Amino acid sequence: MEARTYPPLKSGYYGVAVMTLAQVFAFIDRQIPAMLIEPIKMDFGLSDSQIALLGGAAFSIFYAVMALPIGYAVDRINRTYVLGTGIFIWCLMTALAGIANTFAKLFGARIGVAVGEAVMAPTSVSLVSDYFPEDKQGKPLGIITSGVYIGIGITLLGGGFLIDYLTEIDGITLPIFGYLKPWQATFMLVGIPGLLIALAAFFMFEPERVVPKVEEAKEQSTVVFPHLLVHKRTLLPMFLGLIFMSLIFYSFTFWAPTMMVRSYGLSLSEIGLILGMITIISSISGTIIAGVVVDYLRNKGYKDAPVRTAMFTSLLALPPIALAPFMESIVVSWILIALYLFFISSFAPLGLLAVSGVSSGRLKGQLAAMHAFLMMAFGLSIGPQLTAFFTDFVFQDASKLGWSISLTAIMVLPLSSLFFWFSLPRYRDSVEKISLG
Repeated sequence: MEARTYPPLKSGYYGVAVMTLAQVFAFIDRQIPAMLIEPIKMDFGLSDSQIALLGGAAFSIFYAVMALPIGYAVDRINRTYVLGTGIFIWCLMTALAGIANTFAKLFGARIGVAVGEAVMAPTSVSLVSDYFPEDKQGKPLGIITSGVYIGIGITLLGGGFLIDYLTEIDGITLPIFGYLKPWQATFMLVGIPGLLIALAAFFMFEPERVVPKVEEAKEQSTVVFPHLLVHKRTLLPMFLGLIFMSLIFYSFTFWAPTMMVRSYGLSLSEIGLILGMITIISSISGTIIAGVVVDYLRNKGYKDAPVRTAMFTSLLALPPIALAPFMESIVVSWILIALYLFFISSFAPLGLLAVSGVSSGRLKGQLAAMHAFLMMAFGLSIGPQLTAFFTDFVFQDASKLGWSISLTAIMVLPLSSLFFWFSLPRYRDSVEKISLG
């Protein structure tokens, strides 16, 4: 195979910076409804089930459904335009949620957020794979996915303060839009700044795609499903491992504040401050170090580096989260949660790196979209509900929420590691076949 030329590093890292900021805003926009539950419920007279639709299963369904067609587009048209358009859509829809005067309109705005955010995974994987050589992709993807945890952390840290301030001044009045209630103003103020990131995305460099010559000779409309069938013995256990990691990640993210309230009697502002800082520090360092480890292992000749790393991190995440809810000392519990987040956060960059390693140029976006589809369709939809099932029907005690989180982790994380282990030799074979064309 001919050696290929990659774009200048400044072009690649400009793209990484934009995609990281986009990821931050994506998760701020995704998580902010959780901070606004009570005022929205009060205004619209909603049940808990209805309010849960704004950030739970309904969001994940629309995100998952759109991921595949967006992945197809990413593999065929200018990726920076796809990314910029997606950012513009989800930030605009977040802002428009601020003028919703019915639950139906608010629900429609959240669907728009889900559709826009579906661009992130396929564009990130596809662009990074063409910005950097294979053995240099771990760190940039780790940086990009760290935006997930920066966004969650910022929402926890700043969301409460912003809402309290807007409540204290009784909302704001804006030109054109008029008076906005505190929760409406929150959506507007959170959504508008992200439009600048959309503009920055349109100025990203569009790199040359890596398309093997053997693939160029074939029909250019290749779709992902034949590839899935050829590599099903590799992809099925790998995706199952990632799904089980995402189950406990999304379960903990959803229930952690409530667990700390019920277990230790903390206020939401106290929880937001501490958990926000822990999330930012532990999760970001975990994602970046996971990417660095993958690059190191690849340089040592380990073709299965992403899957191998995921196998160990899923096991290492188990002890701290299994024990944290049972600690009498809240300090010890926070330390264990920090360790858990350090390891579990790796599933995001490792999943993208694993997917990229077993896909060729025109399939990277589609396979990354498949990864996003599965994480949303199963991880986000099932994880929080599984933990709630244990609380309601196994322990039958709301104060045992921590026990339920622990039980969820004990069930899913060993399975995750087992599936990764099963995938290792098959993953190496697939990487070898793809490298040979």
